[in-house]
Amino acid sequence: MRKHIRTAAVAAVLAAGTALGSIAAVGTALASEDTGFVDGKAGTHDDWNDEGTLAKDDTSNAVALWQTVLWADGAKWKAKNGTLKSFTQDDITGDFNSRTVSATKFWQAGNGLKQTGKADGASFSLADNNLGSANKKGLVIYDGVIDETVQFKRLTVAGVTQQVYFVKVDDEWVAAAY
Repeated sequence: MRKHIRTAAVAAVLAAGTALGSIAAVGTALASEDTGFVDGKAGTHDDWNDEGTLAKDDTSNAVALWQTVLWADGAKWKAKNGTLKSFTQDDITGDFNSRTVSATKFWQAGNGLKQTGKADGASFSLADNNLGSANKKGLVIYDGVIDETVQFKRLTVAGVTQQVYFVKVDDEWVAAAY
């Protein structure tokens, strides 16, 4: 699954001359109205307030970005026996599965939001408060609660007026397309 998502995004975004339509077709979620990517302009602290909603059964690199936020913030998911388990890097699959729903509810509860289990506008808007400024190479640090540094990139992509966020999937940078 992750290899499929990575391959589609790398081919769509990094290959020269790829049409925007093929980039936007990577996922199933409603796209950010303007671009089809998790995007941003100006300061990073309000970049994600206009993002589409990600929900159960969505598959995309935008989901992988959201899962990276869950991991960075130490979210937990509830197993069938009721045990809470840590959301790990291995859970970053790009598939908004039942673990992601559960971890999203955990994250929302810990941040004083309604527990919808969806990465909705309120969740994205709150999460982007933890983004640092983009450096000259587009690197953006997410200040989560784990000890490791979590990084995204925000770069210019041909045919898109706003910069596009990239997330690491299987150790490769891919555009966070819906």
